[in-house]
Amino acid sequence: MTTRIVCHRGACRHAPENTIASGLTAARLGGDIVELDVRQSRDGVLYVLHDATVDRTTNGAGAIAEMHSAELDRLDAGAWFGPEFSGEPLARLGAFFAALKDRTGFYVEVKVADADKVADAIRRAGIEDRCFTYSETADMRDAMRAAAPWLKRMVNWRDLRAIADAHDRGAAILEFHAPDFTAGRLAEARAEGLEIMVHTPLEDRAVFRAALAAGVEYLNIDYPDIAAQLRSELP
Repeated sequence: MTTRIVCHRGACRHAPENTIASGLTAARLGGDIVELDVRQSRDGVLYVLHDATVDRTTNGAGAIAEMHSAELDRLDAGAWFGPEFSGEPLARLGAFFAALKDRTGFYVEVKVADADKVADAIRRAGIEDRCFTYSETADMRDAMRAAAPWLKRMVNWRDLRAIADAHDRGAAILEFHAPDFTAGRLAEARAEGLEIMVHTPLEDRAVFRAALAAGVEYLNIDYPDIAAQLRSELP
């Protein structure tokens, strides 16, 4: 099994996070799957954005849930990262999928959004078999499970009382933050038939090597170029 490199918010160390530019860069650097965050505008349009507000990653200010799409579409989501990305738009979810669907798979983290609309966007893009989803809140996870029972789902080890509970959550993938990833937990998860993802935002080559050597299915990181190089060096 070749570990697939999941690019956290795209190639977020090389391009402005959660933009189409970041996703395209991730694919160029050897990433297999792009992780993205989904939120919704006041008028119900889905966007790719991590924070509840647009303040940190655009030239605008305010809560996305209180802003109209006409205003959001005028924002610059690239200049904060570097002048070469000036004019990069805040991506609508459909446009993000369209730009990347022939290059990568997708890990869709739904922050706060209409689950039926997210499921419809995935179907419209035709990426049902190259996509999985997760949400930090139980309510959002339940909503996505109801809206898209056909979609592969992930759950984090910290969401569970026991690894076997992943099945009750309808999850096929179990994620470990790097400090939680141990040989014993890996063996237990394997015995339950779960796919494994290891996540760290750090440039931690020891973690990358350990996950790759263990043959986990997914490595979710901010440094796809480094992970791709280490993967290429495996025997």
